[in-house]
Amino acid sequence: MSYRETAISEILAREFFAAIDARDPQRLMATLADHATFRALPHSAPVRPAEEIVAYFGTVVSSYPEAHWEVSDIIATTDRASVQFVFREFSPRLGKEMLSEQVAVFRVVNSKIISIVGYYDTNEFRRLFWDEAV
Repeated sequence: MSYRETAISEILAREFFAAIDARDPQRLMATLADHATFRALPHSAPVRPAEEIVAYFGTVVSSYPEAHWEVSDIIATTDRASVQFVFREFSPRLGKEMLSEQVAVFRVVNSKIISIVGYYDTNEFRRLFWDEAV
């Protein structure tokens, strides 16, 4: 891969987050292999297959209706990508934007995502997005 080529893993990872941000389940499904797995954290129970991953993220976006997902950095090879992204949502109650920086690791085979594992600070996320006393 030359420095001018974009790895398919990077293209798919960017499209995955763009589809979530656009709240487009068909677009999201198009990034995933039928047998794909998703784990919100490394040792959490996997969500699979692809249809269940799409349903899971449907629940996420309905829980955070004003949220946005923005990719801030990617390190990629042909079949893997480590994606740093920001989850952000404005809190009318607090009058400010809340954000959580997170990382997801993607594996790709045959131009489809087969595995995603998320990494984030669950305590920080709960404190920022769920704690009424923030």
